[in-house]
Amino acid sequence: MPLEIARMRREFLVNRLDQLRRNLDKDTMVGVEIGPFFNPVAPKADGWNTTVIDYQDGETLRKIARKHSDRGIRSKVNVIEDVDIVWHGQPLDKVTLQRNPDGYDFFIASHVIEHTPDILRFLQQCSRVLKPDGIVSLAVPDMRKCFDLLKSPTSVREILTAYRERRVRHTPEALFEARAWATTRDGKTAWVRGNHLPIGFAHSFGSALKGYKSDVRRVGKAHPYIDAHTWFFTPASFELAILQLNQIGFLDLNIAWLEENHGSEFIVQMRHAEEPGTIPREKFDAERIRLALKHHAEFDSEVGPSYREIPPIPEPERMIVEVPVEVRVEVPVEVRVEVPVEVFVPVEPPIESTVDLAKRLALRIHRKIMSLVGLV
Repeated sequence: MPLEIARMRREFLVNRLDQLRRNLDKDTMVGVEIGPFFNPVAPKADGWNTTVIDYQDGETLRKIARKHSDRGIRSKVNVIEDVDIVWHGQPLDKVTLQRNPDGYDFFIASHVIEHTPDILRFLQQCSRVLKPDGIVSLAVPDMRKCFDLLKSPTSVREILTAYRERRVRHTPEALFEARAWATTRDGKTAWVRGNHLPIGFAHSFGSALKGYKSDVRRVGKAHPYIDAHTWFFTPASFELAILQLNQIGFLDLNIAWLEENHGSEFIVQMRHAEEPGTIPREKFDAERIRLALKHHAEFDSEVGPSYREIPPIPEPERMIVEVPVEVRVEVPVEVRVEVPVEVFVPVEPPIESTVDLAKRLALRIHRKIMSLVGLV
């Protein structure tokens, strides 16, 4: 079994490289790869004409890898390449076009966009780096198969908010979500398709809350950058986001193709859109509905068995408890008054008007009451 798992892993790694390199040619193309660390897609050592961008220089990255807790990363120190541009958040198009003003044939970002505080501005900068027929090649975490599982899928509202605020750091709320909702399956933070092992959390809610309070206190003050996943997609929800950003004219990239693989990611290649924002309304609305429903179907197909197997929480048993209650009733005191009874011999009443009859009855009642109270 261990040999079989190792074979499957090797096949997956080869397959994902083929996916990311699709339509790319190392002999004729000039490109950019951002954040390759220990797993470059288009390594200069293999003859690719690639400008490497990372947050540290190559020697520092190799030192980090040598001390890493993951043995697999420690074993790949020798494949970590020298970094051409050390990136500290400056506009990507500016720093890369200074190096090659003619632009680039490809831009590779493997597991990068989910970390960017402003994903739309990042994609805009990628677009400006490209030649007219250039390709953006992305590996994007599939939220169904990694620790983003129980987080809410990214909406265009959130993307536009980050863009309007020109974020360069993650908000305390985004970091709180990243900690509080980091999910595991059988203790692992990433898995392959069809894994329905038990779900848990990587961190306690209390520790996430403590971190949030600390992050809030640091807002507006100088402090080290804190990294996290802040954008969460299934293949269909990613397509839907790009479709809408293109239609409103904020992004001039279209998805050329998208494909899942056996791992916890999907691969996307994007090219310049011919005429952004020109999809007829009926077609645009139909595509939005299709992709929105497809997202739910994708999520259910991968995650559904997990939550369908969870037994419903039973209704608590209702118990009727008899409690003795003392009831006090206020009874009015009955006053009895001895009244002499007059015996009347019935006689034929005289014929009189209703008004006279009413007056006479009222007078009798008045006398009777007066006699009862002793005033007559």
